[in-house]
Amino acid sequence: MNAVVPMRRGGPLARMRDTVLPARVDAYDTAFLPAALEIIERPVSPTARLTAKVMLAGLAITAAWLAIGKVEVVAPTQGRIAPIGETKIVQSPESGIVRRILVGEGQKVAKGQVLITLDPTVSSAEAAQAKVALLSAQLDAARNQAIIDALDGRGFRFVAPAAASPGEVATHRGLARARLGQIEAALAGGRSDRGAAVSAAAEAQAQVRKLEQSLPLLEQQIAANETMAAKGYVSKLRVVEMRRQLIAERQDLTAARATLAKLGQQSLSVSSLSAKTREEARAQVLQDLVKAQDEVRARGEDVAKANLRSSFRELRAPVSGTVSQLQVHTEGGVVEGAKPLLSLVPDNARLEAEVMVDNSDIGFVHIGMPVKVKLQAFPYTRYGMIPGTVAGISPEAVQMKENQPPVYKARIALARGYVLAHGAQVPLRPGMLASADIVTGKRTLFSYLVGPVLETGSDALHER
Repeated sequence: MNAVVPMRRGGPLARMRDTVLPARVDAYDTAFLPAALEIIERPVSPTARLTAKVMLAGLAITAAWLAIGKVEVVAPTQGRIAPIGETKIVQSPESGIVRRILVGEGQKVAKGQVLITLDPTVSSAEAAQAKVALLSAQLDAARNQAIIDALDGRGFRFVAPAAASPGEVATHRGLARARLGQIEAALAGGRSDRGAAVSAAAEAQAQVRKLEQSLPLLEQQIAANETMAAKGYVSKLRVVEMRRQLIAERQDLTAARATLAKLGQQSLSVSSLSAKTREEARAQVLQDLVKAQDEVRARGEDVAKANLRSSFRELRAPVSGTVSQLQVHTEGGVVEGAKPLLSLVPDNARLEAEVMVDNSDIGFVHIGMPVKVKLQAFPYTRYGMIPGTVAGISPEAVQMKENQPPVYKARIALARGYVLAHGAQVPLRPGMLASADIVTGKRTLFSYLVGPVLETGSDALHER
């Protein structure tokens, strides 16, 4: 590269210039000059030098910014605005026919208000049948309890259920008295047999006492007559006759004692049989009572179930709120059990964003991280974004759609429940589609730009 020699006044270059060029020189005249003269006549513009310096400074600042400046790393998610605690779903526990639809889409309802009524014909018939069966079981139990009370000596007391009619009360009271009369008749026969046995035993006892008292006297008479017969005062034949009489009375005493023992056993047997008859009758009645009480409990459960099913005929609002997504529009139509009929958005419910986090991002998302929520209905470039924080993350992934990888549900607590649009606060509504950028950290611009290159380089030359 040739060095540029500065031109001095009176020097050779100056004399050459004066010889070649006129006094007034323009850009056209210098276009065909030698390079040395051209650079003398038209030196480098200061603007070009300044531009080069500015570009170099800009490159230096850009390099420093790439090395020092940081940008946010976000996990993009998609979801919707939902009330905290979820929208309440109203459904019928079982199938039925719609009788009346009492609400409309967007209508405000109070807690406990009837929303839809179903035809109660079938459930009412089942409830009535269950109540009849329960009343019959209660009457059976009351009848058997009255018999038990009478057998146990507490008197005959028939306590009828309150729902029983006078005719039913009279019929079952008569049945109880008839059953008790049969038992009393059987017990009366046993008491009669026992009385006869006791009477015969008393007679045998009297005979035994009589013989026991007369035998010692007869023995004394025999002894006296034997003494007198030895002296010749009494005939020996008389003594023999008295001995025969003694033997006969001893035999009669033995027979009387045997008869007394037999009658005693018979009396005990009759008493035992009477007690057994009574206990068997009581046991049978008690068994019938227990069976009736079991039937009362079973039929009571049937009545409770029937009443519960009857209550299902009126679908009521679980909370105060606004009707949404009404699915039933035809009175007389059939609804399926467990199928959602409408939704209720609770009043004064705080809203949150419910978003789906991809598996690739879930490892970097934690509760408390800042979030920027964008609403599809309000472009964020015009209306801004709503700040929020991660309030909760589902413990496991859920399959939202077939042939798509599972995702994790995350709840975003919103800093405000409205959007500033046209100078007014427009409240958010459940169901609004939203996207949320979860800020998971920061990284330098240099690493952001170089990262893909490094990743590609690390993966290169390793393929099979």
